[in-house]
Amino acid sequence: MDFPPVGDSATIPAVPSGDAPPLTVFTPFYKNIEYFDETIVSVLSQSFRDFEYLMINDGDPVVAAAIEARYNDPRIRIINTPSPLGLSGSRNAGLHEARGELIAFIDSDDVCEPGRLEKQVAFLGAHPDHVLVGGALRYIDETSRTIGSRAYPENDAEIKARLVAVNCIAQPSVMARRQALIDAGGYDAEIPYAEDYALWIRLARFGRFQNLAEPLVAYRIHSESGKHRLLRLALRDTLRVKIGAIRKHGFALTPRAAVSIAAHLLLLALPSSLIYWLFRWLMVR
Repeated sequence: MDFPPVGDSATIPAVPSGDAPPLTVFTPFYKNIEYFDETIVSVLSQSFRDFEYLMINDGDPVVAAAIEARYNDPRIRIINTPSPLGLSGSRNAGLHEARGELIAFIDSDDVCEPGRLEKQVAFLGAHPDHVLVGGALRYIDETSRTIGSRAYPENDAEIKARLVAVNCIAQPSVMARRQALIDAGGYDAEIPYAEDYALWIRLARFGRFQNLAEPLVAYRIHSESGKHRLLRLALRDTLRVKIGAIRKHGFALTPRAAVSIAAHLLLLALPSSLIYWLFRWLMVR
């Protein structure tokens, strides 16, 4: 099966017609499957049930076959990539293959809170001018113990006013209109460690954003996660997104944004171990 080049929206098909579910829940995975069963159960047990659960497997097909056999749920659809695509490529493959007009993201080590999908589908149904709805996060550790939480600005004006200073859209909490993500160009392989942040910057001109006040996802913090092992690279790419938002996409260099850019430059001068310690401290304080 051929997949579109990363960031090439022209090769991603329009939303398919016909007998398709209204929602695609999407998870890319590779070898990061230690917590995946908890993720899958949290999706399949949602109160909103009219969806397909699309998974893009960038790793061993044997793992995919085992998941299909273990759950035997017709909503699960797993596609094995012919060769590794990386995270941005896998996310674009998800956009390419999704059959729902709406797409909800959840990573393979995180957990959907009960009622998440129902709340987000209802919000987007009632607000056709919105292209994306996210939510707050509950932080959990390796044992699924709650260790903290994070709230985000809620309305469109506040989100976009702060978007250059901080990525205030949590990727694993997002439900969005698939066509809008495609129109915004999908995920960019040139920014592989902040590909979601770069997409939100480009998506901002296509419609309104919202974050729901309640936690929609339990976000897992663990040392083996790519989110943390690659912090220095993520900081580098995040800095590139901030500068690009101002230079290319019309966002203002506010005092808050200037402080954020300066802070990222300072962080990049620190040892990786200290960056991780600061990151975890900020997450759970």
